[in-house]
Amino acid sequence: SEGITKKEAMYINQSLTFLEQVIIAVADRKREHVPFRQSKLTHVLKNSIGGNCNTVMIANIWGESAQLEETISTLRFGTRMMCVANEPLQNVHKQWYQRRVRGAQCVKIK
Repeated sequence: SEGITKKEAMYINQSLTFLEQVIIAVADRKREHVPFRQSKLTHVLKNSIGGNCNTVMIANIWGESAQLEETISTLRFGTRMMCVANEPLQNVHKQWYQRRVRGAQCVKIK
């Protein structure tokens, strides 16, 4: 079970590294390519990072001196996330909107 745990930790760290690379690329407005396809995590989060939605990041930090390195790393990651600018828009499907307008017109006629 130790080998499985180490392998899982390796995959998690690799995904987090790819996530950091994506965030750096999204924050840099001059960059043309953002590597979303490097991992499943970044591909799933594509619309949440710099996409069409509001995104909230919660950073869990420790006040203990033994966890200082992890806390600093988390705070640096949060600082990079603050550089990502999202422009959320309301998603309106044309058919749904047309049905709703027609329904409102029918109510007015009655």
